[in-house]
Amino acid sequence: MEKMARLLVFLICVLTQAFGACTPAPAPHSPASPRDLTGIAGQVTNQHGQPSTEVYVYAYRSRRSNLRGPADFEARTDSTGTYFLDVIAGEYYLVARMRREGGNAGPPLPGDAWGMPVTNPVKVENGCTSRVDFQLQTMVRSMVMREGALSSGATGFTGRILDDRGQPAVGAFALAYRDHNFHRMPDFTSLPVNADGRFTLYLPEPGSYCLAARTRTRGQPVANEPYGVLEFENGGCPRVENGQLLEIGTIVLKPYRR
Repeated sequence: MEKMARLLVFLICVLTQAFGACTPAPAPHSPASPRDLTGIAGQVTNQHGQPSTEVYVYAYRSRRSNLRGPADFEARTDSTGTYFLDVIAGEYYLVARMRREGGNAGPPLPGDAWGMPVTNPVKVENGCTSRVDFQLQTMVRSMVMREGALSSGATGFTGRILDDRGQPAVGAFALAYRDHNFHRMPDFTSLPVNADGRFTLYLPEPGSYCLAARTRTRGQPVANEPYGVLEFENGGCPRVENGQLLEIGTIVLKPYRR
C-alpha cells in the first residue's frame, strides 16, 4: 500500500512537471517527509536579471484582499535570490515585494519593487514543489488595480501613450476594463510606460477589453487630469486572442473634462 502511495505521488509530480509547474519529489529513500516537499520555490531577480535579496514573496489563498495586507504565507529571498514557501497543497495568489525602506509590512509606495507570476493562482500538488520565478519592476507611482499587473506573458495589448503635445507620457498606465464602465478600478493595468511612451499590457486570458490610459490607477478622474480612451473600432474595446500581443496604436492623454 505504501509503495502504491509513493508511486501515485511520483506520477502526479511527473505529469505536473510536464506543464512546467512542479518539481518531482526526491527518491523514496530521501529523509525528507512529504510535508517538507510540498511548497513553492524559485528565484527573484531585478530588471537586469540579477538575484534580488531581502525580497518577500507572499502567498494568499484568495485575491479578495487585492493581494494587499497580511498574507497567509510569506518567505524572504536569500543571498542568491531564491526562496521557499512552505505551504500545503492548494491554489495560491502570489506577489513579490521589495520595499525601499526595508521590512515586510506597509502599503506599496513609489520606489518599491514588485513582481507577479504570469498566471495567478499557482497550483501546488501534495508532495511537489511548484517553481515560480519573479522579475521585479520598480514602482514609479502608487498602483492599485482589481486583479493585478502582469510583468510578462503571451497575451495582451501593446502601443504608445502620448501627452497632448505628442510627447511620451512617461509614468502613465494603460488600463483594461471588462466593460465600458471606466469610472471604477481597472481590471488590469500595464506597468508604467517608459521613455518612448511604449507599454505592454499583459492579460491572463483572451477576450474583449475596453482600454484607457491615465497617470494614476485609482480614484475617479479629476478635472484637467491627463486622461485618454482608446479610439478604436468596436467602441474602443478590441478583442485579443490567446497568445496574441495586439498592437492598438496610440492613446493620447488630454485634460479630463467631466
